[in-house]
Amino acid sequence: MKISKQLNNNIIIASDSQGREVVLMGKGIGFGCRIGEEPDMNLVEKQFFGLSSGQHIPQLAELLNRIPLEHLSVGIQIVEHVEKKIQKPLNETLVLMISDHVNFAIERKKKGMDLTNALLWEIRKFYPDEYQLGLDALDIIEGETGVRLSEDEAGFLAMHIVNAQYGSGESLAQDLLQLIQDVVNLVRYTYRMDLDENSLDYIRFVTHLKFFLSRIFTKKTWAGNEDLYGIVSVMYPKAAACAEKISAYIRQKLQYSLGLEEQGYLIIHIEKLTRN
Repeated sequence: MKISKQLNNNIIIASDSQGREVVLMGKGIGFGCRIGEEPDMNLVEKQFFGLSSGQHIPQLAELLNRIPLEHLSVGIQIVEHVEKKIQKPLNETLVLMISDHVNFAIERKKKGMDLTNALLWEIRKFYPDEYQLGLDALDIIEGETGVRLSEDEAGFLAMHIVNAQYGSGESLAQDLLQLIQDVVNLVRYTYRMDLDENSLDYIRFVTHLKFFLSRIFTKKTWAGNEDLYGIVSVMYPKAAACAEKISAYIRQKLQYSLGLEEQGYLIIHIEKLTRN
C-alpha cells in the first residue's frame, strides 16, 4: 500500500495493490508522511474503501474542513452497516452525504432545533428497509457521540440511503424529471386548474411520484393491499379517473402496471392536491 494524498495529520489516502483508493484514519498517521511511501499501519484505527475511484477525494477534503473527524468516522460506520445489510452497489458519495448530515443534525440537536420530517409517514411506508437502517444509524450515532437524534432524522438518513441506490447517472435523473412533469401535467389538464407548486400538498405529491417511479426503475415493487383502492376510488371518483390516466401513461412509457394499492395512494394524493 502506498500513500497518495495527505488530507490532514489524522487522515491519508492510499492505494492498495489493486489500485483501489482507501481512506486511512488514525491519530498522527498523516504527520510527516510522504507521497509514495508505505503508511504506518500500526497507526490505522479505521479504513474505508468507499471512495474507490478517487474522484471524490477533493470533496472529502473540503468536508473535513467543516466537520469533526469523529462525525466522518460515524458516517463511515453507518455506510459500512448499510452496505452489509443491503448488499448492492451504492453511490460512493453516500459516506460524504451521511457524514455531513450527521454533523448538521448533531449541531441542530445541541441548539434545540429539531426538524420535523413532513414525509416520515411515506418513508416508513414505502421504504421500510431503508427506514430501519435509518433507525440503526441513530443507534450508531448515539453510541459514538452520546447524542440521540429524533425519529425524523432516521427518515432523513433513510432518504440518503434510498438516493444512493439509484446511482448518480444523469439519464435516470432526467427520465424521472420528465415523467414527474408529465404526470403533474396530466393532473393539471384533467382538473383544468393551476397547481400551487409551493404548497405542502404539491411537494408531497411530487415526492410520492419520485418514490414510486424510482421503485419502478429499480424494480422494487410490492403486491400490496387492494382494500384501500376499493374505498378511495368510490369516495373520490374524479381523482380515481385521473389516477387511471396516470396509470395508463406509466403502462405505456415503462411497461409497468400499477397495483391497486399504488393507485389507491395516488388517488389520495391527487385528491389532497386538487381539493382546494
